[in-house]
Amino acid sequence: MARPLLPLLLPFAGIFAAGLCLTLCQSLGLFLPLGSTGPTPEHYATVLGSAAMQRSFLFTLYVSLVSALGSVTLGTGLGYMVWKLPARLRQTAVVYKVGLILPHVAVAFLVLLYFGQTGLLASLLHRLGLAPTPQDFPQVLYAGDGLGMILAYMFKGTPFAMLMTLAVLFGFDTRLLQTAAMLGAGRFHAFRRVTLPRLLPAMHSAFIILFLYAFGAFDIPFLLGESRPGMLAMRVYDIYFRKDLTERPQAMAILALMFAFTALFTMLYNALARRVDDRGRKL
Repeated sequence: MARPLLPLLLPFAGIFAAGLCLTLCQSLGLFLPLGSTGPTPEHYATVLGSAAMQRSFLFTLYVSLVSALGSVTLGTGLGYMVWKLPARLRQTAVVYKVGLILPHVAVAFLVLLYFGQTGLLASLLHRLGLAPTPQDFPQVLYAGDGLGMILAYMFKGTPFAMLMTLAVLFGFDTRLLQTAAMLGAGRFHAFRRVTLPRLLPAMHSAFIILFLYAFGAFDIPFLLGESRPGMLAMRVYDIYFRKDLTERPQAMAILALMFAFTALFTMLYNALARRVDDRGRKL
């Protein structure tokens, strides 16, 4: 199946490889706008030795992990509930796909509209007398914990996880559950031993896709992100566009390190997921 797609994939692979090579070269001080004096690893040393960059990395990792885990958990639960609905009611559940249609920028503005201290929820609580002033509404956004970004990523990621889960469930052989019930298994036990092992591959795929996107995304952090510690994507943007040209190799070094980390994370996670899936199939 990959051979017919090869002519379409080659141009994209070439563009990706060229961009990656240019990033690596500029991170080493080569092919810079102001010229270069030869390859040097000092830009990597500057980035790795920066306490601010280390805090940004941990903050980015935290936001990505929490949003991806929350999306997969919520999406799997909601997908299972939709699957359990009568056939005539499943059509109404198609409304969950609205989250897939909206772009990330639109979702970020929706979070601002609803959860800002002058947003709709604050106005509603003010009308009810529960928040006398906007400052009395809990500060959900820009509080330093990344909650606004997590909410936005989960709004986009939960429907995606539901889509992945439902694709498996609608092809699931329900006779396996009937057999488990005949053997005395309760609902929870049957879900844990029969349904969940079949869902795990889709859950792993959804998690890794959502994690990688959140780890490197720029749009939602640009609108909802805090300045300190700040997401890594915003650090790259600030260094590349708002600082001196001599500091651009640091931005490229951050990008190269982000790519190396995500590649290593994906390989380790896939290896762990295979072991979990294999163990589940043996149950």
